[in-house]
Order: sequence, then C-alpha cells, then structure tokens
Amino acid sequence: MNFQSSVPGSGISPQSQPAMPTPGTVPAPVPVPQSIPSQFGSGSSASSGAGQFGSGTVSGQAAQPGPAGSQFVLSNSAAIRAEIHRFESVHPNIYAIYDLIERIDDLALQNQIREHVISIEDSFVNSQEWTLSRSVPELKVGIVGNLSSGKSALVHRYLTGTYVQEESPEGGRFKKEIVVDGQSYLLLIRDEGGPPELQFAAWVDAVVFVFSLEDEISFQTVYNYFLRLSSYRNTAEVPMVLVGTQDAISAANPRVIDDSRARKLSNDLKRCTYYETCSTYGLNVERVFQDVAQKVVAMRKKQQLSIGPCKSLPNSPSHSSVPAASIPSVHINQAANGGGAFSDYSSSVPSTPSISQREMRIETIAASNTPTPIRKQSKRRSNIFTICASVSNLSSTKRAFQLLPN
Repeated sequence: MNFQSSVPGSGISPQSQPAMPTPGTVPAPVPVPQSIPSQFGSGSSASSGAGQFGSGTVSGQAAQPGPAGSQFVLSNSAAIRAEIHRFESVHPNIYAIYDLIERIDDLALQNQIREHVISIEDSFVNSQEWTLSRSVPELKVGIVGNLSSGKSALVHRYLTGTYVQEESPEGGRFKKEIVVDGQSYLLLIRDEGGPPELQFAAWVDAVVFVFSLEDEISFQTVYNYFLRLSSYRNTAEVPMVLVGTQDAISAANPRVIDDSRARKLSNDLKRCTYYETCSTYGLNVERVFQDVAQKVVAMRKKQQLSIGPCKSLPNSPSHSSVPAASIPSVHINQAANGGGAFSDYSSSVPSTPSISQREMRIETIAASNTPTPIRKQSKRRSNIFTICASVSNLSSTKRAFQLLPN
C-alpha cells in the first residue's frame, strides 16, 4: 500500500557515496535516509559521489552550527546535503538487486524480476522532481494520529472509494489530483506512521489530526501531537482540520468522546474545523480533503496579497517569454492502470508492469540516459547510474561503462 514508507532517517554519513558490492559476494543493503537529521552542523561539506543529475559536491564554506536552540531552524545546506545523500544511496541497492538476480537459476523468473527492477528504476529517474511541469502547483497535506485513530482507512477511502479496516503502522505516501476554485493541484498526502517530527513539520502545508470517537487514547494523542508540532513550527501558518472517525463504533465499542469534548479540542487546536467521518460509508471523507486544500489555497492567496504585486522592470526576466518553437516536444504513452495525469486517483501501490508500461516511449530532442526499450528487450542492466558507479570504485568496469546500442 505504501509508495514510500515512513522510515526513521539516519544522520548524514561522512561518506555520502557507499561502495559498490564486490562481484561474487552477497551485497548488503544500503540505508536510504528518509528524513533530515536534527543536527545541522554535522556532515561533510562535499559529497564524494558525482551523481548523474547534478548531484556531487557542495561548493563553498560548510554551514556552521548556530546558537543554542537553533536545532529547530531548518538549514538549507543540511537539507540539500541530506537530499543528495538520499538520492545517491539508491543506485548501489539497484545494482545489488541485479547481482542477486543473476544468481537465480530459473531464467524465466530472473527475467520477470529484472523487468520489475527496470520499471522501478525508470520510475525513480522519471519521478515528479525531474518531469513535472513548474506550472503544476502542489498541496502538501500531512495526516497524523495513532494506530487506533482510523487515519489509514480515511486516506484509503478518499483515494479508492473503498473501506479497509487495517491500519498501516508505517504510514504511506499518496498522490491525487484535486480541484480548488477551478484550478487543478497535485495533492501530496503523507500518512505519518508516528508523531510529527521536524522534517514533517517543515514539509507540510496543512495537517489533519485524526482520532477515533470510541478510543480515549487516540483522542489524547491528538493533544500530544499538536504540542509536538507546535514546538517545531508556528501553527498559525499551518491550516489544520480535526477529524473524529466513527468506523469502530459498535455495540461492543460505544462512543466515548462526546461532541462537546471534540469541539473543545478543535478550539484548542487554533479553532480548526472539526468533522466526524465514517470511512465505511464515506461520510464527510471527501469534504475533509477538499476543505483542507481550500484552506491552503486561501492562505497562499492571503500571503500573496500581503506581499503585493511584483513591480519588475519591463526588461527584467519576468517579462520575457519563451517561443513555443524552442520547447522540445515530449510524447508519453501512459500506462492504462492509473498512469495518466488526469486519473481519478493515484494510489501508492506499485502495479505489475503492463505491456504499455514496458513500451513507454519518451522522445525528446536532447539525449537521455534513461533505459531504452531496446535495452529492456535484451534484458540488459540499466545504464542510468553508470556515471555514479564509476565514482564509487566499482571493481567491474564492464558494469560501470556499458555502451548503449545505437
């Protein structure tokens, strides 16, 4: 169910580029950090690996630790180095999987697994940060609550229109198109598997607090999570919605949180909007996400009005335009299973690659190192990370410098 689970992040290692596995040995998995470490003065000021997409060294003087209490101030330098480290730590694991695939005796199974890995590799390289147009706005919404809150069922109902009772302990990452005031937005939903941390607080545009109306502990957890979020960020700049779920209410589990207590909690949470939902039947589920999205858009408009219009000169870059003829044409045959940009929802479950996925064509004027259909048909290893691998002291030059067929 999860596209990217909520995994506690490790600190930035002085060696930002892990070494490649030696042929003939079982490669150990390389940890991929998911969050920014709380200590921002540590870490190397330069990355030892030269990634294919502009990653590598961080030039200039390294960021210095700030005064006491500044650990809650997000450092751009540390955030950039953490992202470079995360990005460059992916390809050693990809190559490790290829090494393990070669040990499989069943050639048919070997080829099937390799096709899946190539599909994952393609998805990684063609992810949102490299392909999504700058004109597409995003809304980042975080969902928090304990395992008894019903938050995973709430998210699943919103994405799929169906009810799933099981709670996801690790949380999940999801995407869906949402329309606010006639404008389409890419809604990024982050179902957090634990309490809100610094990286989460710095990422969100809005937060949805979820508790179960039949569970006292989940109700008290909302207070704790709100106080924790407040310690990382000014909650006045974060739109919030409070949700009480009715899913688990039954004769054996009666309601224990009455309406007055829930309303008081919503007042304590900066007078945020309160909804009672039922993921079993879909009660108010759509309204929760539509409301939180509208709150974010309204706050952005308010901030823009407070700044005022940009008074740039007529000859400044903001008044320049790019001729349509100079923009390269891109033709993408989207997969039939939720691959289109206008699909009703996009869950985080990786689907089995269909024929259209394996034969996806991306034609651009500029050359690309993305795996081509020819190399996929020949079952050769993807050449995406060969530049990175050459810096990683890869022992086999054949693997590091594969030649693309013409």
